[in-house]
Amino acid sequence: MGKSLATKYRPQTFEEVIGQNITTKILKKVIEGRSFKNCILFAGKSGAGKTTLAKIFAKEINQGVGEPIEIDAASNNGVDNVRAIMDSAKQRSLVGEYKVFIIDECHSITTQGWQAFLKGLEEPAPYSIFIFCTTEPNKIPATVLNRLQRFNITPIPQEEISHRLQYICQQEGFTNYVEACNFISKIVNGCMREAITTLEQCADYSTDLSIDNIKTVLGNLTYESMIKLTNAIFDRDQANVIKIIEQMYDNGQDLRQFVNNYLEFLLEVTKYILFKDIALTKIPAYLENPTDPSISVKYVTNLTDPLLAYNKITDKILDLKTNIKNDTSYKSTIEVTFIQLCRGI
Repeated sequence: MGKSLATKYRPQTFEEVIGQNITTKILKKVIEGRSFKNCILFAGKSGAGKTTLAKIFAKEINQGVGEPIEIDAASNNGVDNVRAIMDSAKQRSLVGEYKVFIIDECHSITTQGWQAFLKGLEEPAPYSIFIFCTTEPNKIPATVLNRLQRFNITPIPQEEISHRLQYICQQEGFTNYVEACNFISKIVNGCMREAITTLEQCADYSTDLSIDNIKTVLGNLTYESMIKLTNAIFDRDQANVIKIIEQMYDNGQDLRQFVNNYLEFLLEVTKYILFKDIALTKIPAYLENPTDPSISVKYVTNLTDPLLAYNKITDKILDLKTNIKNDTSYKSTIEVTFIQLCRGI
């Protein structure tokens, strides 16, 4: 089995990293000065490059010699695990100048685990470096946070994601990919890994990445389907609304994720209402003037007071997102909420 595209095109140098210019500039200066902090934190959303940067930085620290010690804190988060790590940190590396530990998902470490880490962070072994990675820095104790050199990894801009996807398409011999890359870059919320994974999913269906093929693969994740659902709400068509939700459920889609997707769609339509400029949204340009007017963004905003209507729906869906977090019957809750929307908009 060949490598996934996300693995195959994972950056190997700072120059290949996109969207994190400030962080890479600082890290390169640190490498040039050979003056390293013993405890470093990369914090930011999933798929934006935290672990990639940690691996590149670790390689540069030891000038390409040896490999960092990678630890998944999600499954090695207890006090005994941490004590074993700290014992290992006291021993000099047999290959590189420094022994570098990459602690991924470090927010999963238990309170007792962090307490065991704390002494080692206060008095670190001179030739050991800890690089922590997390999507939830708020879960790290303040006593630990203030001992870490923190780098915030930001979501990657859409344009840069699109350019990277187009480069991958060129290398892989895909066709008709420009519009597809622009579309994918808009729906992944700054997550490069998700963008490449989505691209690969579409290419597995057909290496002709026409927008029609993209919509066929992504199905209910597309903005087109969200417009159809919204039309059904405004038409007070309860039967069609339930039918759309049932189809998503039968196709195996995570309905909690669907609620997140729909909330994002509502936000983008609201931006369109406010600014009248589709370029300022994540909505694909073809949905402003499509062949079928009933699936256009103009159609679903052609209301007496569109901003008020979308504010009402957004409030309802935001409440729904909160209510279904721990709801064991969330499918029924979602259906009832959309029926209520049909009655009240």
